[in-house]
Amino acid sequence: MTSLPVTEILCEWACRTTFEDIPPRTVHCAKEQVLSIVSAMLAGSRADFLQPLYRGVRSWGDREEATVVGTGFRYSMRSAGMAHAVAAQALEWEDYLKSKHSGASTVPVALAVAEGVGASGKEFLTALVIGNEVSGRTGQAYIRSRLFTNSCPNHQIDAAIVAGKLMGLDREAMMDAVGISCFPPLTQCFAGWMSGTKGMITGAPALAGITAASLAARGMHGFRGIIEHPDGFSNAVFERYDLEEMVKDLGTDWRTDTHSPKVYPCCGRLDALVDSALDLLEGHSLTWRDIEKVEVRCPTVTLLLRRPLEELLDLMDRIAETDWLTPVPLFFDATYPLAVAIMDRELTAAQFGKERMKDPELRGFLGRISYTTDPLLDLKEMEEGVNAGEVTLVLKDGRGVSRFTEAMRGSYLNPVDVREKLAACTRDILDEGRREEIVETVDRLDELDDVRELTRLL
Repeated sequence: MTSLPVTEILCEWACRTTFEDIPPRTVHCAKEQVLSIVSAMLAGSRADFLQPLYRGVRSWGDREEATVVGTGFRYSMRSAGMAHAVAAQALEWEDYLKSKHSGASTVPVALAVAEGVGASGKEFLTALVIGNEVSGRTGQAYIRSRLFTNSCPNHQIDAAIVAGKLMGLDREAMMDAVGISCFPPLTQCFAGWMSGTKGMITGAPALAGITAASLAARGMHGFRGIIEHPDGFSNAVFERYDLEEMVKDLGTDWRTDTHSPKVYPCCGRLDALVDSALDLLEGHSLTWRDIEKVEVRCPTVTLLLRRPLEELLDLMDRIAETDWLTPVPLFFDATYPLAVAIMDRELTAAQFGKERMKDPELRGFLGRISYTTDPLLDLKEMEEGVNAGEVTLVLKDGRGVSRFTEAMRGSYLNPVDVREKLAACTRDILDEGRREEIVETVDRLDELDDVRELTRLL
């Protein structure tokens, strides 16, 4: 393995990068990301299983530094950043940078710290883009591990750098912040995804990163080669990784340009199938009652999410009947999101309610879906960072209609108007006037003297 001073390279680049160094297209993508993740935070703030989080944070009696999105309350930067990140992640409605998760860490940390220090919109956007570039690269570097792209560890790096940039740390202090944040390394156990703790995948590193930057700003030192040292962070958590990927083309190949907001609250490897099914229903004026069978062609990795029908039904029963279990496992099932989207002609958080799981007609429809894998679609996903798939609806009148989605809606290769996501996530939370005010303010973020002009709306 090539030895590279990765910690120093990332921190030096982060410290010297200014708003003027960032291309206009990248700034535009960052603004879209803000709108996307704010939407996810607002939706998450209404999840029943997250209400204890907000009660707990309020009980701490923190300094009132930053607004917690969706609550109307102000807490410390650390508490607000953590709560933001948990809410952004909890419903699996966040985003990708060319298939690497980023925004549920970088946007929450940037919002909390920017408000806490009174940063301008340009300073906020600069820190956000820097965080995305670090997150996209570390996510890619660590993707060969068993933790894939949606886990705590790489966000311990980007969260510290985002917070450190907004706090004005110099290179050495930034390296200290990363060293503090990355020790000890955070990881996860997948059993926790059954409970309300799943959002801590980004919440815990957000808390670690903001804490670390604050300590470094006051003179605490961390190990300044923590990422790359043979006895350091990367080796402690990951069995395989690529140090060169972490620093490749910094400042020239802008990963933020591949921002891809998730338009459905489910695993992104199901998005193209939901797209195809909904397009067929609308294009052929069909309902689920017209359908005899649903035939799916998908990447092999998507099929790994498929549970046997009896196991899926048992899981639905347990979630519906157990107060401390959440619908999160169903976000990562290959069948449930597709079936309920076809029946309801949409896929939002409402489709994952415990009462919805009990519907006997839904339970019967689940058995109509079958799968065929196409390894070429796995290759496409690895090379382009987009999900593709085909759905064929075999109708009761004997006809068959098919739709292949080349790249899921919302991806950088098939973009959407992010206002659609804001509307879907806040259907029962905000009125149209407030949504438009948020959109307009995000659009002129680089003109704001103080980012609080945005956070007061949230």
